[in-house]
Amino acid sequence: MVLGNVERPRREICLISFVELFQTGCPGRDKFLSRFFGLFNEEVVRYWCKYPQAPYEDLGRPTLYEPGEKRGHTLDFTLRHKETGRIFVAEMKCELAFENYRYLALREPWQLEHHRSQKAFCKFLELAKNPEAYEVRVGGSQIRVDGAVLIWGVVLPEGRRTVMEKYGFAEVLAVEDMIKDLRQWKPGEWIQRIEQVQGWVNQLLEALK
Repeated sequence: MVLGNVERPRREICLISFVELFQTGCPGRDKFLSRFFGLFNEEVVRYWCKYPQAPYEDLGRPTLYEPGEKRGHTLDFTLRHKETGRIFVAEMKCELAFENYRYLALREPWQLEHHRSQKAFCKFLELAKNPEAYEVRVGGSQIRVDGAVLIWGVVLPEGRRTVMEKYGFAEVLAVEDMIKDLRQWKPGEWIQRIEQVQGWVNQLLEALK
């Protein structure tokens, strides 16, 4: 397997960070793999939440409604903290090669601002500071939530701290860390899913030769 122009052993590929994996100095490769990963990146969170050692479980997609609003806006996850029972709406932003890797690693609060054009994200930000701002339903049933959790591709310590302070998130989680956990835990369902996707891609590429 090739990273940019550098040949690396398969074993080393499996251990490198998101930055090393998706920012290689080969923009065409990085953009392609970022888009490909985007096809199933939400599954990382769902499989991670299924594992007993994960601190959260996923209850499904939440829909936020303003008073009198009929359709609402749906976010990515509803996470229940297993230890405390607190429930949070969660939104994932995993932009890896977008705008020259500008949003790959969360460093500062301004990195969230370009999402304010999305009504759903604005609701998400408001709910982080005021959990009672909207009616929240999961699977058609109304639930009470305690705040919001942001999920990002890579999260630096200073980025986590400043973003939580500015926006009021209960937590900021990293997809990179979830994958590290999955690689350590090796849950059978996750391994089977990755092998399935790998098989599909291999079939396509073989057919195109």
